[in-house]
Amino acid sequence: MENPFKRINFRIFVIKLVILLVIGLGTSLLISLFFRNTAIFANYLNIPAVFTVESPNIRNIFINACLFGIVAFIIFGYKKLLKIKNFKFRPVQLWFALVALIFLVGTYVLKYLINTNLSFFMQNPQLWGYIKLAFIPLFAISLYLAIFGIPFTKYFFKKYKKELIFFIIASVSFFFLMLLVQNLWSYFSSFISNILYHVFSLFFKNVTYQPFVSSFTMSEGGGPMLGINGFKAIVGKPCSGIDSFLLFTSLYALIFILDYKRLKKGLAITLFFVGALGMFIVNIIRILLLFIVGAFIDAKFAVGMFHSNIGWILFIAYFFVFWWIASRHVYSKR
Repeated sequence: MENPFKRINFRIFVIKLVILLVIGLGTSLLISLFFRNTAIFANYLNIPAVFTVESPNIRNIFINACLFGIVAFIIFGYKKLLKIKNFKFRPVQLWFALVALIFLVGTYVLKYLINTNLSFFMQNPQLWGYIKLAFIPLFAISLYLAIFGIPFTKYFFKKYKKELIFFIIASVSFFFLMLLVQNLWSYFSSFISNILYHVFSLFFKNVTYQPFVSSFTMSEGGGPMLGINGFKAIVGKPCSGIDSFLLFTSLYALIFILDYKRLKKGLAITLFFVGALGMFIVNIIRILLLFIVGAFIDAKFAVGMFHSNIGWILFIAYFFVFWWIASRHVYSKR
């Protein structure tokens, strides 16, 4: 199999994607680790929960659906992506970088205004909640245009029209599929919590476990509660692993359908069960890391930035490593 990174345009495309990811995630990480813990944030930017209009559960499903669509896009259009064109950086792209910075700062300016003029903004908190939420995609779009530019975007939408339609269909389908299977999360959570309780008990003294705890502050409705050294957290829907399992199963099924004629069917089915078991173990490692970070580093960071991003980062790393290894054996030589 040809090494795709030998193609310079594809290599530049991947480097730009990595830069986009590092800046976007790095900004969120710095804000979560340092800025949110400052007195300025606590006194001037900490607004009431009524301005949060998105459900944590729906947000997680949306992120996973987009992740599925992106990976499906890469699988579906891989050969065309190898022939992707490169466009030189233009000075006008610096303006988009400035716009991205304005949207990022604007999020906290709006929070400051809400905090200092609460009676005015409380007249319509949902409206201002949606406006606050809109700053996030606007920041992401501006940052994307700063890195890739408008000419590349026009070329990309024209060249990969069919793949983009496939991305939309795959993402929307996966979103509704996840909504249908969400009721199974409690079985996953209970099983994982029991395993982690016994693992924690081997290494830590102060370990607590409660089979199910209701939560009136979380839309997930609660779940088993684990604790280490005073740090306690509910293993609810986002931690159950059902999203990752469904994501893995859907992507594997997509590859199986697209490459059906080229696959060794029996080996491909066997490797699915191996991969699914590995995905389950990865989710256990994710929750293990979350509790270790919460107990020994920072509890707010653990249930905030770390909890929101470690899942999809580990999933991408695991899936591509797994498929890189599996693809060497599962395809017929002909």
